[in-house]
Amino acid sequence: MADAAKALLMLSGGPDSATLAGFVAPELPAGNRPTAIYLNSGHRTDAKEIEAAEKIASRIGSRLEIVNIPELLRALRNDRLMTPSEHSIVPFGNAIALSLMMLCAITARATAIYVGYHRDDAGDNEGYSRRAMDRLEALAAIDRDDTPKIIAPFHTMTKTEVFKLGAAMGVPYDLTWSCLHAGELHCGQCPACRDRQCAFASAGLVDPTRYKPEAMTRDGVGAG
Repeated sequence: MADAAKALLMLSGGPDSATLAGFVAPELPAGNRPTAIYLNSGHRTDAKEIEAAEKIASRIGSRLEIVNIPELLRALRNDRLMTPSEHSIVPFGNAIALSLMMLCAITARATAIYVGYHRDDAGDNEGYSRRAMDRLEALAAIDRDDTPKIIAPFHTMTKTEVFKLGAAMGVPYDLTWSCLHAGELHCGQCPACRDRQCAFASAGLVDPTRYKPEAMTRDGVGAG
């Protein structure tokens, strides 16, 4: 980690973190770009997510640093840390992810960690709540006075509201990746693709995503 970094941005390459990048960059002092961090699990979709994350980081003038954790996940008998896979989501997966981000921030002498969690995330899993983030901060502060702050600017917003905000800021959602399956196009059928489709539809936005032709549905969702 570079000592010059003052803020870290947890970047997955998905729409929520892309919105976060677009939101955070203008809020920081001129010339102080956040360092984007991607937690590489070794899952088959990581290549597409990294490609998307690199494009998003580049647009805000940040560099992307990749933290490789495949061996950790193999030890936990899983291949995803924060999202469902063919197995099950790792228990305390978000706590592990935030702990890794906290370690990166302390190493980089960063003062803040930005994450794109929203209210729907916390509704599905309490581990994504503000309370959980506060407790992890408190744990990190046990033996140090300069604990980085975990900042989640969307934690009171729904996913639909996050998408509306991103659209208003001109976030390039066509560059993002959500699908849980590898390929050049989104499958349009996995839970992540369905959530993506629903968020665009609920926000009243045109979905720019390129889906596989078989993902076309009777109501036209997936036609992006």
